[in-house]
Amino acid sequence: MWAMLEHNCPEQLVMKINALYLAVFTAYKIDHLINETGITQCTLG
Repeated sequence: MWAMLEHNCPEQLVMKINALYLAVFTAYKIDHLINETGITQCTLG
C-alpha cells in the first residue's frame, strides 16, 4: 500500500505542474490576444 502511495505522488505532482503551466500559458495567451485587439485591462475591469 505504501508503495502505491509513493508511486502516485510524483504523478500527482506532475499533473499539478502541468495544470499550473497550462493555466499560466492560457492566461498569457488570452492577455496577449486582448492586447493585440487593443482592449485594455481597464475596460474589462
